[in-house]
Amino acid sequence: MNPVDASSLLAGESEPPSRLAVTVVVARPVANLDGAYEVLLSERGRGAFARGLWVFPGGCVDEDDAHTLYDLDASVVCIADRFGITTVRASALVVGALRELAEEAAIVRPGPLARTLTVAEWQSARGGAFIFEPPSGPIWALSRWLPPRIERRRFDTFFLVTEVPAGLVARADGDELLAHRWLTPTAALEEFRLETLPLVPPTFRTLVELSAFDTLAKLRAALAVHWPPVNSPMVRAAAATEGPAGAGWVSEFSPDVRPGLDGQRAEPFYYDGQRWTPVEPATKAAQQK
Repeated sequence: MNPVDASSLLAGESEPPSRLAVTVVVARPVANLDGAYEVLLSERGRGAFARGLWVFPGGCVDEDDAHTLYDLDASVVCIADRFGITTVRASALVVGALRELAEEAAIVRPGPLARTLTVAEWQSARGGAFIFEPPSGPIWALSRWLPPRIERRRFDTFFLVTEVPAGLVARADGDELLAHRWLTPTAALEEFRLETLPLVPPTFRTLVELSAFDTLAKLRAALAVHWPPVNSPMVRAAAATEGPAGAGWVSEFSPDVRPGLDGQRAEPFYYDGQRWTPVEPATKAAQQK
């Protein structure tokens, strides 16, 4: 399968061209905790983008995804409206998200009827024989992330959200994906702060947004009326107050960007060559003086 050039599906919105990609946030109720939920995170392994980091399932949208028309589904129509794209493009995103979820986690038909593929079914799906099965529940639009112009591996990524029943199992191959973990957004952020769960800025920001909602019911209600932001980071050299001797880079966002699900905008991030960390509020205040 060949990755789709984002500019071909999105009328040249990304310059220089980026690969169209989709990320799917999978929420699962926590057993015996009233209304609480956790999300699926995956550790990238050999040959993968963001190797060694924890991300949500996802990847590039393929040509076959674009050719599988699913443009009359209510979720697809809503996603198209919220992102300002055609239903054909939204269909490619949803089909791509479902395919990636099947290939990376062996989960199909997200919603109340979601199930885990058998090992044989999973191997077939990973071998290129993915059979499209419609989701059994809604899929919501969350955000869109455009790459900074200096990024060599460029992905124009749409973040979607869905849910599965409590206790559903996800499979990892131990190679491209080393492991899966189900964590509450708050627990994942705490591990990030303890430097035991390395994240990239889009994953961190998404977890911050989700952590504002302590139950699935509240999360669903917020997603139902949410208009997703388009986050396009601008990268500059770090100031002396932002890193050791001013080394590294800072990725920040225009104040005109629409707020996220939590009503806040994406925070700037500092990169030291190995790890991304959010710029502390005190540091941001000092920079503004």
